[in-house]
Amino acid sequence: MSSMEQWFSINQFYTREARYLDDLDFDQWLAGFDQSVRYWMPIVSNRIGKDVGNELTRLGDLAHFEDDHTSLTNRVKRLQTGRAWAETPPGRTNHMVTNVEVMGQDSDIQNVRSQFLIYRSHMETDQEIFSGTRLDKLRSDPATEWKIMERTIILDHAVLTQKSLGIFF
Repeated sequence: MSSMEQWFSINQFYTREARYLDDLDFDQWLAGFDQSVRYWMPIVSNRIGKDVGNELTRLGDLAHFEDDHTSLTNRVKRLQTGRAWAETPPGRTNHMVTNVEVMGQDSDIQNVRSQFLIYRSHMETDQEIFSGTRLDKLRSDPATEWKIMERTIILDHAVLTQKSLGIFF
């Protein structure tokens, strides 16, 4: 596969992933993850001076979430019960993924960086916007084209004013 074909294939994978999330088709979304996945969102802090560059908590330290395939599956099952208070009724989301850049390859793993903007509305008055960067490790898969082996979600927000992190990124 040429680099342009690969880039297009990854973009299509991300477009479908966004549609699955927006359509609440979480089973299809989960199918895009490898069984060994690590899906985590470190906490971002504001730093100045010599501490610039150390804005993110490290893996294993405090994080908004640090999921494996089992915990992602359990989060999906909880949402599907209709009793997850933060998502009852389910919020409406619009996931936009852009600036997809294939950063290189380690063995058969593609390192991909992308930017996201997620608009969420809930009930009559709640509206939220999340923006940030995703750092993914993808491997080729015949069934889904790609499998996400690892996803690091870096929010642009140091302080979260949203009522919930009950959505997926």
